[in-house]
Amino acid sequence: MKYISIIFLTLGLLLASSCSEDYLDVNEDPNRSTSADPGPIFTGTLVGYSTNRVIDLGPALSTGTQLWSGGGELGAGVFTSPERYNFSIFTTGNTWRAYYRDIQKDLKLAIQNADGRNNAIAQCEIFSALVYYSATVLWGDVPFTEALDLDLENAQINNLNPRFDDQEIVLNGIVDILDEAIAKIDPSTPNSITGNDLIFKGDMNLWRKFAKSLKLRVLMTMVDADPSKAQAIGDLVAEGDLILQPSENALFPFINTSGNRNPFWETLNAFAGGSNFFYFASEATVDVMSKRNDPRLDAYFTPFPGGGSPAEVTGAPPGVISLPAVPWVLSTSAGGDLSLVRPDAPDVLFSSQETQYLIAEAYAKGYASGGISEADNALRAGINQAMASYNLDQESIDSYLNDEIPDLTSVSQAEVVEIIAEQLWIDCIVRPLEGSVHWRRNEIPALEVPEGALVQGLFRRLPYPPDEIAANSNSPETLPQVDEKMWFDQ
Repeated sequence: MKYISIIFLTLGLLLASSCSEDYLDVNEDPNRSTSADPGPIFTGTLVGYSTNRVIDLGPALSTGTQLWSGGGELGAGVFTSPERYNFSIFTTGNTWRAYYRDIQKDLKLAIQNADGRNNAIAQCEIFSALVYYSATVLWGDVPFTEALDLDLENAQINNLNPRFDDQEIVLNGIVDILDEAIAKIDPSTPNSITGNDLIFKGDMNLWRKFAKSLKLRVLMTMVDADPSKAQAIGDLVAEGDLILQPSENALFPFINTSGNRNPFWETLNAFAGGSNFFYFASEATVDVMSKRNDPRLDAYFTPFPGGGSPAEVTGAPPGVISLPAVPWVLSTSAGGDLSLVRPDAPDVLFSSQETQYLIAEAYAKGYASGGISEADNALRAGINQAMASYNLDQESIDSYLNDEIPDLTSVSQAEVVEIIAEQLWIDCIVRPLEGSVHWRRNEIPALEVPEGALVQGLFRRLPYPPDEIAANSNSPETLPQVDEKMWFDQ
């Protein structure tokens, strides 16, 4: 764990020293700005969220959820810790502070500075909803109704001990925030955040689609625990005003220039010269992909740069230190291609294929009207978009769809759900937060408890940050274990 801490500390120093130009320059405290422009503050929240997602959450959740492997002794033995559910206090603490101390507070200030500009306010509210969603699916019960009791005029926090709301309250509140934001949007009015909006450049039609797609994700997270959400899911699918095409994807852009590169790639570049000796294919992901001869295997993984990998793509079993074979690693490059790890790899906040898979699942489970035939159409659209995003040629895509994906109307409903859930899993290879939520909802693919795990069950949540628990008198008295289910996946 000491080695991991040093890596993240050094990375933080690298970023702090290199973010002196372009849009990652957030060294000037936006909260002390005398300008009424919400744009610079909004930029800071986007940078903070995606940087944390990529470098703090990404490796920990990817290995903890078994999308990746830490590689046992090949990864110096230390990257197996989160794979065994021993999560660093730096991961949990950095993420909690990013969400509550920085992002939500700054978004509230940006809303105040927007001075009634409804489109700008809506952009901030939609992003606030995304951050609250991230918090509750990571920890369960979290501060929500009392989280932002702030006196911005006097720079004071009125409530230092916000209560932790039940997850059901938080998720319903997120839906309300999204509905309120959607109602504010008017694409014909030029009062959005534009240049400082690194995602959609102020295009409010795309922000509306993002908000509705995020609402679909939230409702699909809730519906097993609250079946009444099925109607709202069906309504969203019928409206169709969602992220449905790759050109509409919500992406935070990292670019291959100094100070703006993907921070996960920057870590590998700093400690291994851009080669990947640390993060490997997992047995779970390789098994799911191999059983249907998925052509993305060669896009996702490459042989271990230290040599010894078998000719066939091989993944590592969970939590194992002494591996039976040398697994392949996540594809990594210095740029110019579509490797998973590269300096210009964006943080994908929402993709069109995720929407298609959620729609397919909604049809398959009867939340939306259309039946299994419409589920089949949506699934195939999602696979096509997902594979095309890795530059697979159409012939390979069509061959996979024809030979490996059965007509969903010809198989059982259980198999339909399994196929859709597996495609979601495969697509979340670099989106572990979403991957962990979709896995907890469907429990597909079947996972094994990692060797050496700290608990008896599979991963369900992050531990609360110790400093927050110690500081907040309203924090939970009994702290859940990492294998304890949340409200949404009971």
